Amino acid sequence: MDKIANTSKIILTVLKVLFWVVAAVSVIALAATAVVLLFGGGTGSIDGFSITLGDYSLLLKGQYSLQRFVPLLSITLANAAVFGALSCYIIRILQAIFEPMSHGKPFCTNVSAALKKLSYAVLIFGIVGVALQTATNNLFFDAFDIPSLFAADKVASCSIAEVSDVSFLLWFVLLRLISHIFKYGETLQQLSDETL
Repeated sequence: MDKIANTSKIILTVLKVLFWVVAAVSVIALAATAVVLLFGGGTGSIDGFSITLGDYSLLLKGQYSLQRFVPLLSITLANAAVFGALSCYIIRILQAIFEPMSHGKPFCTNVSAALKKLSYAVLIFGIVGVALQTATNNLFFDAFDIPSLFAADKVASCSIAEVSDVSFLLWFVLLRLISHIFKYGETLQQLSDETL
């Protein structure tokens, strides 16, 4: 039991630091994107631009108006806000799971409820992530007019391959199963305490 408590204390310390790092990075990303949107939209231009398409990096020639990147910057703002908030929420749930464990009580009544919340948070994180990734890909495609980057006499068409990672569904099911196991453990612990 001491190993569980000691390991949980270390994990709690890491989670506390991670929470503030994620919060700070999210706020900085939000502020930087908001500043560019509010004060740079449409007024300036960028000479050349480097983009990555899979394993290939392209250095583009010519000037690009900042106005054409407003939709892409807007979705970047949404990404930073949603992922920052959800990440902080998930870290708080993990802290609620490891807090009783750090006191040597892995089957405290709050743990199974926190695991259930965590499973739904992972599900929401995954669904929102897929939706935002799809929107980002489409806006990126439009902002850079990707088909125009290739010679028309050599490339007949250009499209986006929508490949989404749905491993979050597996994590959702796994966390729900673990929450049921902990709920059963909590019931046994309660019966044991009542017997004593």
